[in-house]
Amino acid sequence: MTNDIIVVGAGVFGVFTAIELAKRNYKVTLLESGQIPNPKAASTDISKVVRVEYGADHEYFKMAAASMAQWRNWNEVLNEAVFQEIGFLMLSSSNITKDQDTYEAHSLKILLSEGYEVEQLNRDELAMRFPSIAQGRYESGIYNPQGGFVRSGTAIELLCRYARSRGVIILENTGVSTLIKEGDQVNGVESVHGDKYFADQIVATTGAHTPYLIPELQPYFTITGHPIFWLRPEHSETFSSNKLPVFMADIANTGYYGFPYNEIEGVVKISKHAAGVAQHPDADRIVSEADAADMRAFVKTSFPSLADAPLKYTRRCLYTDTLDGHYWIDRHPTLKGLTVSSGGSGHGMKMGPELGRMTADVVEGRSHGYSNRYDWRHISSDKIRKEEARLSE
Repeated sequence: MTNDIIVVGAGVFGVFTAIELAKRNYKVTLLESGQIPNPKAASTDISKVVRVEYGADHEYFKMAAASMAQWRNWNEVLNEAVFQEIGFLMLSSSNITKDQDTYEAHSLKILLSEGYEVEQLNRDELAMRFPSIAQGRYESGIYNPQGGFVRSGTAIELLCRYARSRGVIILENTGVSTLIKEGDQVNGVESVHGDKYFADQIVATTGAHTPYLIPELQPYFTITGHPIFWLRPEHSETFSSNKLPVFMADIANTGYYGFPYNEIEGVVKISKHAAGVAQHPDADRIVSEADAADMRAFVKTSFPSLADAPLKYTRRCLYTDTLDGHYWIDRHPTLKGLTVSSGGSGHGMKMGPELGRMTADVVEGRSHGYSNRYDWRHISSDKIRKEEARLSE
């Protein structure tokens, strides 16, 4: 079986890359190790944040803004509102307008410089506007109506359906074990079942499996698991999207963010954006009792009506972290015919549409228009980077 291009991995990186390449008239086969959406993939679940707030990182702001515009368009293309633009709220324990050296203050500065109309809220205004938040817990907040979440698992499913309509061949339950090489040329992949697939170019959008498929990346990648909790609130109306948008709760100091009430599942989803725990992608995604206790302590002080809410579901979402926190989108420096697009570091879904375009440009040997921070690179100890919004533990 021969193709122009094989894309390995049908998560958010893979499906958008496959669609973009198909639009450019390539013959594309997309291989997925499980069912779509893969329940173990980072791209699955009921929701993923879409925001433009990236602290002082103006390039990430621009990438996120470009992707958000495309998410709006995908609602039209897919004829379904996979992107729910209900707004985004940054909560801070300090006064954002006075404490200028915070993630929230840096984000606000860029939002205002780019002409965004945001609401700056004090403690009393937060209490009146968002009744589920503990009164007095947060000193200030910034509400941006441009933001929200993507119904992530549904989005991946519908995007794959659209990809098929553009001629992409999608093979589920086709995990890849090795690359097929002839000298310095990669010309195919072999599945875990021993089947071989050949193409002119291979694109590895393999998420947490990337450093295992391409071992030379292991010094620069870490795979970390991050706890997610689905809580059943007693009074769901106070968590409805008109009373609580997607939020970050003093995130650089707590790690916590969350979503309004999901009517289909009957839950409020809370997650932690922090250091996480090192984890092999094939290991069980178990959330520990310590994780649950930490979450309970957070909601007790921030969303007290959730303090005793029953847990419906927990999982660990895997981040494919690069040591410097930036994407890894480039051709292999010594193996011809191999492109890697990975290193989401917790930000893949936010910028998915733009990542697909960037990856397709790299496959074609062109520049993607952003900086070279995402190239194949050596990451020394002095280049290790902490994202502004991520709690260090």
